[in-house]
Amino acid sequence: MPRLKVKIRKRLKKKREPKLIEKYQKDFIETLKEFQVPLLMLHATLTVGTIGYMILSGGDFINSFYMTIITIGTIGYGEIAPGSSTLYGRIFSSILALMGIGVFMTSVTVIVRIFFKKDIMNLYRAIKMLREIEELEGHYIICGYDKTSAWLANTLKKRKIEFVVIENDPEAIKYMQEHNIKYFITEEPYKRPVLHSAGIKRARGMVVNLGDDARNIAVIATARLIRPLKEDFFIFSFASTDGTAEKLEELGANRALVPNKLLATRLAAYIFHTGSAFISDLFDRIAFGEEPSIDILELKIEPGSPLIGRKLKDIDLRKELKVTVIAIRKPEGNLDVTITGETRMEEGDTLIIFGQPKNLRRAQNILLESAERILEEG
Repeated sequence: MPRLKVKIRKRLKKKREPKLIEKYQKDFIETLKEFQVPLLMLHATLTVGTIGYMILSGGDFINSFYMTIITIGTIGYGEIAPGSSTLYGRIFSSILALMGIGVFMTSVTVIVRIFFKKDIMNLYRAIKMLREIEELEGHYIICGYDKTSAWLANTLKKRKIEFVVIENDPEAIKYMQEHNIKYFITEEPYKRPVLHSAGIKRARGMVVNLGDDARNIAVIATARLIRPLKEDFFIFSFASTDGTAEKLEELGANRALVPNKLLATRLAAYIFHTGSAFISDLFDRIAFGEEPSIDILELKIEPGSPLIGRKLKDIDLRKELKVTVIAIRKPEGNLDVTITGETRMEEGDTLIIFGQPKNLRRAQNILLESAERILEEG
C-alpha cells in the first residue's frame, strides 16, 4: 500500500498533459508560421518598389505605391508615377517585375503546400468543434464507429441526445462525415487528453465499441480513472464472450453486452410471446429505444428527498406532468406493481414512470430539483 501511494504521488507530480485543443492550436500556429517567408518577401518587395518610385518621382507616395502594386502584379496599366517612364525608371520597373514574379510563385507554392498537405482547414474545423464540445453537458461519448454505432447515433439523434464520437480509422471518419455526425474527434479514445476533450467530466455516460476486447479494456480503465463512480458515469461496452463481459464489468463497465447473444435473446422473446405480439413488441421497442413517442424512466428516491413518506397522490404526476408511475422497485429488488394513490414512497425506492420522453425529462428535472415546490402545489 505505501508503494502504491508513492506511485500515485509521483504520477500526480508529473507535468500536466496538454489538452487536445492546445495541441491542435499549436499545430495551427506552426502551420501559419510558414506564411512568414512569402509575407516577408512581399513586404520587402513593396517597400523597395515604393521607395524606388518615390526617389524617381520626387516623393509621390500614393502613385509610387500604386505603381509598385501594378508592376509586381504584372497588370501593366501604364507608367503613372512621375519618373517611371525614364530610362532608369524602366530599368527599375523591369527588375521589380521580375522580383514580383518570384514572390508570386513562392507564395502560391507555399499556400498550396499548406492547404493541401498540412490540411490547415481540417485543423481549424477541429479546433472549432472542440470549442463547441466544451459547451456540452449530460451528453454521451461513443468510442468507435461502425454500423452498430451508426444505428445508435441515429437513435440518439431522434431522442435529441447530444453525443461525441471518438474514432481515428480513416474509413470510419469518412463514414461519419457521410452520416453528418456533428461532433467527432479523430484520435485514439484510450488517451486521457482525448477523453477530457470529449467532455468526459461533464458527460452522462460512454459506449465503448472498438471491435477488440483489449482496446475496450484500455478505454474503460482510463475512463474509470477519470470518472470512478458507476452511478455517476455509465459505461456500456461490447464483448466477444460472456467471460470477457464479466471482466469488463469488473474493470468498470456498468454493462457489457455480447452482440450475438443479445440478438438471439431478442429473437427468442418474439418466439415466446407470439400470442401477445403487440404488447411484447411495444415494450421491446421501448427497451431498445426504438419507440420515439413512449419511454420508461427509473427515478430513485435518494436519502433526504422530500418525497420520502409521501403518498403517490400527493404529487399527482399524471395530472401535473402527464406521466404515470406504473410500479415501484424496492431497495431489495422486489417490484411492486399493485400500487395505488395511497402507496407511500420510501427512501431507496425506485419509481418506474411511463410517458412521453419530453414529459419524462420534465418530470425527472422537477422531481430531482424542485420536489418541494411540486409538493406545496399539490
